[in-house]
Amino acid sequence: MGYSKGIQQEVFIKYVCGYTPKEIAEESGIHFVTIYRWINDWKKDLNGHPLTDLPIQDIGAILTYTEKLKQRLEEAERSLSIIHTSGILQTIPLRQRISMALPLLDSYPARFLAQTFEVSPSSIYYHKRQEQRKAERQKQDEYISSKIQEIFSESDGRLGAERIRIQLRNQGIVTSKKKIIKFMNQMGLASNCRSDTYYPSESQEAEGDNVQIPQ
Repeated sequence: MGYSKGIQQEVFIKYVCGYTPKEIAEESGIHFVTIYRWINDWKKDLNGHPLTDLPIQDIGAILTYTEKLKQRLEEAERSLSIIHTSGILQTIPLRQRISMALPLLDSYPARFLAQTFEVSPSSIYYHKRQEQRKAERQKQDEYISSKIQEIFSESDGRLGAERIRIQLRNQGIVTSKKKIIKFMNQMGLASNCRSDTYYPSESQEAEGDNVQIPQ
Protein backbone atom coordinates (compact mmCIF):
# COMPACT_ATOMS: atom_id res chain seq x y z
CA MET A 1 0.00 0.00 0.00
CA GLY A 2 1.41 3.41 -1.01
CA TYR A 3 1.32 6.41 1.31
CA SER A 4 1.28 10.05 0.28
CA LYS A 5 4.13 12.43 0.99
CA GLY A 6 1.83 14.26 3.40
CA ILE A 7 1.34 11.16 5.54
CA GLN A 8 5.06 10.43 5.48
CA GLN A 9 5.75 13.99 6.59
CA GLU A 10 3.33 13.66 9.52
CA VAL A 11 5.09 10.47 10.59
CA PHE A 12 8.47 12.17 10.20
CA ILE A 13 7.40 15.10 12.38
CA LYS A 14 6.18 12.77 15.13
CA TYR A 15 9.42 10.80 14.99
CA VAL A 16 11.53 13.96 15.27
CA CYS A 17 9.35 15.13 18.18
CA GLY A 18 10.22 11.99 20.13
CA TYR A 19 7.53 9.45 19.29
CA THR A 20 8.84 5.88 18.98
CA PRO A 21 8.10 3.92 15.78
CA LYS A 22 5.84 1.61 17.81
CA GLU A 23 3.82 4.54 19.18
CA ILE A 24 3.50 6.05 15.71
CA ALA A 25 2.38 2.69 14.29
CA GLU A 26 -0.29 2.23 16.98
CA GLU A 27 -1.62 5.75 16.49
CA SER A 28 -1.52 5.88 12.68
CA GLY A 29 -2.28 2.26 11.80
CA ILE A 30 0.81 2.13 9.58
CA HIS A 31 2.89 -1.03 9.98
CA PHE A 32 5.98 -0.38 12.06
CA VAL A 33 8.18 -2.07 9.43
CA THR A 34 7.12 0.61 6.95
CA ILE A 35 7.89 3.32 9.49
CA TYR A 36 11.35 1.87 10.15
CA ARG A 37 12.00 1.86 6.39
CA TRP A 38 11.02 5.51 6.15
CA ILE A 39 13.28 6.37 9.10
CA ASN A 40 16.22 4.69 7.38
CA ASP A 41 15.44 6.63 4.20
CA TRP A 42 15.33 9.90 6.14
CA LYS A 43 18.66 9.16 7.79
CA LYS A 44 20.17 8.50 4.37
CA ASP A 45 18.74 11.78 3.08
CA LEU A 46 20.21 13.70 6.01
CA ASN A 47 23.54 11.89 5.60
CA GLY A 48 24.68 12.92 9.04
CA HIS A 49 23.59 16.55 8.71
CA PRO A 50 21.76 18.19 11.66
CA LEU A 51 18.05 18.89 11.72
CA THR A 52 18.71 22.54 10.80
CA ASP A 53 19.73 21.40 7.33
CA LEU A 54 16.18 20.29 6.59
CA PRO A 55 14.05 22.35 4.21
CA ILE A 56 12.56 25.38 5.93
CA GLN A 57 8.99 24.14 5.37
CA ASP A 58 9.76 20.92 7.25
CA ILE A 59 11.30 22.83 10.16
CA GLY A 60 8.29 25.13 10.29
CA ALA A 61 5.91 22.17 10.35
CA ILE A 62 7.89 20.57 13.17
CA LEU A 63 7.86 23.75 15.25
CA THR A 64 4.11 24.17 14.69
CA TYR A 65 3.41 20.57 15.71
CA THR A 66 5.67 20.90 18.76
CA GLU A 67 3.82 24.02 19.86
CA LYS A 68 0.48 22.21 19.54
CA LEU A 69 1.81 19.33 21.63
CA LYS A 70 2.99 21.80 24.26
CA GLN A 71 -0.46 23.40 24.43
CA ARG A 72 -2.16 20.02 24.73
CA LEU A 73 0.22 19.04 27.53
CA GLU A 74 -0.46 22.27 29.43
CA GLU A 75 -4.22 21.75 29.07
CA ALA A 76 -3.94 18.16 30.32
CA GLU A 77 -1.87 19.28 33.32
CA ARG A 78 -4.43 21.98 34.19
CA SER A 79 -7.31 19.51 33.91
CA LEU A 80 -5.52 17.00 36.12
CA SER A 81 -4.70 19.71 38.65
CA ILE A 82 -8.36 20.77 38.83
CA ILE A 83 -9.47 17.17 39.40
CA HIS A 84 -6.98 16.62 42.22
CA THR A 85 -7.59 20.02 43.85
CA SER A 86 -11.36 19.54 43.85
CA GLY A 87 -11.02 16.33 45.89
CA ILE A 88 -13.58 14.58 43.71
CA LEU A 89 -11.43 11.43 43.51
CA GLN A 90 -11.62 11.04 47.27
CA THR A 91 -15.40 10.67 46.99
CA ILE A 92 -14.83 7.47 44.99
CA PRO A 93 -14.03 4.37 47.13
CA LEU A 94 -10.41 3.24 46.97
CA ARG A 95 -11.26 -0.18 45.56
CA GLN A 96 -13.32 1.40 42.79
CA ARG A 97 -10.46 3.74 41.84
CA ILE A 98 -8.11 0.77 41.66
CA SER A 99 -10.64 -1.11 39.52
CA MET A 100 -10.73 1.88 37.17
CA ALA A 101 -6.94 1.87 36.92
CA LEU A 102 -6.45 -1.87 36.34
CA PRO A 103 -7.74 -2.06 32.72
CA LEU A 104 -5.31 0.75 31.82
CA LEU A 105 -2.25 -0.98 33.26
CA ASP A 106 -1.30 -2.49 29.91
CA SER A 107 -1.31 0.93 28.25
CA TYR A 108 0.13 3.23 30.91
CA PRO A 109 2.85 2.97 33.60
CA ALA A 110 1.60 2.07 37.08
CA ARG A 111 3.33 5.17 38.46
CA PHE A 112 1.28 7.42 36.17
CA LEU A 113 -1.99 5.62 36.97
CA ALA A 114 -1.26 5.78 40.69
CA GLN A 115 -0.76 9.54 40.46
CA THR A 116 -3.89 10.02 38.36
CA PHE A 117 -6.23 7.96 40.57
CA GLU A 118 -4.51 8.89 43.86
CA VAL A 119 -3.58 5.34 44.84
CA SER A 120 -0.25 3.65 45.46
CA PRO A 121 1.47 1.68 42.65
CA SER A 122 1.81 -1.30 45.00
CA SER A 123 -1.97 -1.44 45.51
CA ILE A 124 -2.49 -1.53 41.73
CA TYR A 125 -0.01 -4.39 41.33
CA TYR A 126 -1.51 -6.23 44.32
CA HIS A 127 -5.03 -6.17 42.92
CA LYS A 128 -3.70 -7.09 39.48
CA ARG A 129 -2.16 -10.24 40.98
CA GLN A 130 -5.41 -10.94 42.85
CA GLU A 131 -7.36 -10.74 39.60
CA GLN A 132 -4.91 -13.11 37.92
CA ARG A 133 -5.24 -15.61 40.78
CA LYS A 134 -9.03 -15.32 40.65
CA ALA A 135 -9.01 -15.99 36.91
CA GLU A 136 -6.76 -19.02 37.42
CA ARG A 137 -9.03 -20.41 40.17
CA GLN A 138 -12.06 -19.94 37.94
CA LYS A 139 -10.29 -21.78 35.13
CA GLN A 140 -9.47 -24.66 37.50
CA ASP A 141 -13.04 -24.77 38.82
CA GLU A 142 -14.44 -24.95 35.29
CA TYR A 143 -12.05 -27.78 34.46
CA ILE A 144 -12.94 -29.72 37.65
CA SER A 145 -16.65 -29.22 36.97
CA SER A 146 -16.26 -30.62 33.46
CA LYS A 147 -14.40 -33.68 34.81
CA ILE A 148 -17.09 -34.23 37.47
CA GLN A 149 -19.77 -34.10 34.78
CA GLU A 150 -17.77 -36.52 32.64
CA ILE A 151 -17.23 -39.06 35.44
CA PHE A 152 -20.85 -38.77 36.60
CA SER A 153 -22.18 -39.35 33.08
CA GLU A 154 -19.89 -42.32 32.44
CA SER A 155 -21.15 -43.97 35.64
CA ASP A 156 -24.78 -43.39 34.61
CA GLY A 157 -25.26 -41.32 37.75
CA ARG A 158 -24.22 -44.09 40.14
CA LEU A 159 -21.22 -42.31 41.66
CA GLY A 160 -21.52 -39.84 44.49
CA ALA A 161 -19.15 -37.11 45.61
CA GLU A 162 -16.64 -39.31 47.47
CA ARG A 163 -16.24 -41.87 44.70
CA ILE A 164 -15.94 -39.07 42.15
CA ARG A 165 -13.23 -37.56 44.35
CA ILE A 166 -11.33 -40.87 44.21
CA GLN A 167 -11.76 -41.03 40.43
CA LEU A 168 -10.42 -37.50 40.13
CA ARG A 169 -7.47 -38.33 42.37
CA ASN A 170 -6.67 -41.32 40.16
CA GLN A 171 -6.51 -38.87 37.25
CA GLY A 172 -4.12 -36.62 39.16
CA ILE A 173 -6.72 -34.07 40.26
CA VAL A 174 -6.75 -33.53 44.02
CA THR A 175 -9.72 -31.64 45.43
CA SER A 176 -12.02 -31.92 48.45
CA LYS A 177 -15.28 -33.82 48.72
CA LYS A 178 -16.94 -30.64 49.97
CA LYS A 179 -16.01 -28.81 46.78
CA ILE A 180 -17.24 -31.68 44.61
CA ILE A 181 -20.59 -31.62 46.42
CA LYS A 182 -20.78 -27.87 45.77
CA PHE A 183 -20.12 -28.33 42.05
CA MET A 184 -22.58 -31.22 41.81
CA ASN A 185 -25.29 -29.12 43.44
CA GLN A 186 -24.59 -26.28 41.03
CA MET A 187 -24.93 -28.66 38.08
CA GLY A 188 -27.96 -30.43 39.52
CA LEU A 189 -26.19 -33.81 39.78
CA ALA A 190 -27.33 -36.36 42.37
CA SER A 191 -26.20 -39.97 42.73
CA ASN A 192 -28.74 -42.75 42.08
CA CYS A 193 -27.23 -44.77 44.92
CA ARG A 194 -28.46 -44.38 48.48
CA SER A 195 -25.03 -44.33 50.04
CA ASP A 196 -21.60 -43.35 48.89
CA THR A 197 -19.35 -45.67 50.87
CA TYR A 198 -15.64 -45.22 50.59
CA TYR A 199 -12.52 -46.46 52.32
CA PRO A 200 -10.10 -43.75 53.42
CA SER A 201 -6.46 -44.05 52.46
CA GLU A 202 -3.79 -44.45 55.10
CA SER A 203 -2.17 -41.08 54.34
CA GLN A 204 -3.83 -37.75 55.08
CA GLU A 205 -4.42 -35.63 51.98
CA ALA A 206 -3.67 -31.93 52.04
CA GLU A 207 -6.48 -29.42 51.70
CA GLY A 208 -6.86 -27.41 48.51
CA ASP A 209 -6.88 -28.18 44.82
CA ASN A 210 -3.99 -29.63 42.88
CA VAL A 211 -5.00 -29.37 39.26
CA GLN A 212 -2.95 -29.53 36.10
CA ILE A 213 -5.15 -28.30 33.26
CA PRO A 214 -4.17 -29.75 29.87
CA GLN A 215 -3.08 -27.09 27.40
